[in-house]
Amino acid sequence: MGNKCTRRAPKGPTTLLLLGYTLCVTTIHDIRAWFSELSLATKCLLLFGGASAFIITIALSLPLLRMNGLVGSGELELARTVYATWASFEDHPAPKDEITAGGATIRPLSRNQIDAAINEDRFLARAMGKFERSTTRVEFFDADWSGWNRIYRYARATRDANAQITSVVLLEHRADGAGLLLVVNLLYVLAAGSVVLAVALVVYTLIINRLILRPVEALQRTAELVRDGDLETRSTIDTGDEFEELSETINLMLVELERQRDQLRDANKAMDIKLSELSQANTALFESARLKGEFLASVSHELRTPLNAIIGFAELLLEIARKEVAINAECEGEPEYDPNELGKRERYLVNIVSAGRTLLEMIESLLEMAKIEAGRVELNITQMNLAENCQALVGLIHPLARKKGITVKLDVSPELPIIETDPKKFQQIIFNLLSNAVKFTGNDPQGTPGEIILRAEPISDDSSGVDHIRISIIDNGEGIAEDDQKRIFDKFQQVDSSHTRSHTGTGLGLAIVLELTRLLQGEIQLVSEIGSGSMFSVMIPKAIDKVAFEEVKLEAKFRGTLHHPQPDVADVTDVTDVADVTDVTDVTDEPVMLTEPQAFDPDDEDQEPTAE
Repeated sequence: MGNKCTRRAPKGPTTLLLLGYTLCVTTIHDIRAWFSELSLATKCLLLFGGASAFIITIALSLPLLRMNGLVGSGELELARTVYATWASFEDHPAPKDEITAGGATIRPLSRNQIDAAINEDRFLARAMGKFERSTTRVEFFDADWSGWNRIYRYARATRDANAQITSVVLLEHRADGAGLLLVVNLLYVLAAGSVVLAVALVVYTLIINRLILRPVEALQRTAELVRDGDLETRSTIDTGDEFEELSETINLMLVELERQRDQLRDANKAMDIKLSELSQANTALFESARLKGEFLASVSHELRTPLNAIIGFAELLLEIARKEVAINAECEGEPEYDPNELGKRERYLVNIVSAGRTLLEMIESLLEMAKIEAGRVELNITQMNLAENCQALVGLIHPLARKKGITVKLDVSPELPIIETDPKKFQQIIFNLLSNAVKFTGNDPQGTPGEIILRAEPISDDSSGVDHIRISIIDNGEGIAEDDQKRIFDKFQQVDSSHTRSHTGTGLGLAIVLELTRLLQGEIQLVSEIGSGSMFSVMIPKAIDKVAFEEVKLEAKFRGTLHHPQPDVADVTDVTDVADVTDVTDVTDEPVMLTEPQAFDPDDEDQEPTAE
């Protein structure tokens, strides 16, 4: 096998240009980087020194070049004079013989001699080229170096009537030691330029230091002192130019900064005093809040026990009064009991039971909110049939709605899934919203029949990817103004907060609903207009994220700790001292929990829900 030989392709001009351009750019970048690291004094010295050297070089080169030009012109005139002298000694035009006189050699050449010597004599060839290009030119002068000597050559042509060259006279003059003389002249010029450059640099340095560097250094020292926090320093520059104006401006700025610093110090002192006062006020407020919480929990607990007893005994007395009314009705003759007294007693007992239940509901609302704020709410997450619970809640609210002539409808989607949540908290949320709907519906002066719809349907959230269930309570009641729609979810707030309001309550119902909905990782939406009714929509996920619930619970506990220490709300709400006295249904503190979800028949007026 033969050896294969690979040849590298030669680099073309484009490649060489690219390499040269890259090298040039790199060199310029390196020079700029090096130059940027120099101090201001060094930069000024280099720039002024380079500019001075450039100016001095130009200033001294021009006389040197002019001197050399004058020497050449003198040699040319000398050659012309020698030729004229030589030509005046001869009367015939024939070529003369070569002669030497005064260091100059004169050699006349005929046409034949020119043709014979033109190839060996470069000066003669150049002269003949000049003569042949111009028919009017008759002389040519040139100078050349031979070691340290300078040789001046002069050619003079003779033309006939037809402008043809018939003969040429060559004149050569040798200037011995001209190179050495030129070197000496250059040394003199360089020495003079160096002296001038040194003097210029000294003068430039003094001027730069006096006019530029010293003011800049003074400004730099002032700026460093200001940076270190010394606002009392001042810049002292007395140059009478822009640097002095800049110094005065900086001094004025420092005076203003010092004044503002003093103002800030005074403001900080005042703020420290205010903060101390606020701290004392906050301590007093925290102590007041703690006492209020303890008082609220203690009084609520102490009121709840006798209040349950009052309600229970009032219901027993009411039951006795109703039995006496029944006995009177069965008597054929004179009634055994006075009907008027029985009617008054029954009416009074009904008022006692109604007022007691209202007061108990307020107390339970306060306890429930205290439990939520303290982060003591626990979730019992289990699977729940949403359709059955909604049907049971409609059955539970039906007796209250029937008393006001309100129709309650259930609209449940057949696609409702089994969800994982806390059934008690869910029932408390929906029942509170249904109770509010009953309270504020059916009061139309025009006599429009009240109607409430409980609607449950699945929805999908494209943004989060989590499926939710929306439970809506829709009524055709009074409606809520847009300005009040956010305020009603605050604690102790109602749509009508005046002392002449027609609806009772503490204003905690919707606040409890909002907090419980957040615990179930849901949200509430409200759509309402005055005169068009309201729609409260509760959207909860199909399954509760237990990790997120623990985070919310910890946050609630931390928030409760910041507000004030809370008593053990869980122990307070578990009081059942009068459980044997009466069987009172509690729908605010402990959520309604149906024992067995039962089918609700709206046509059956005697049907009552069983509750725990």
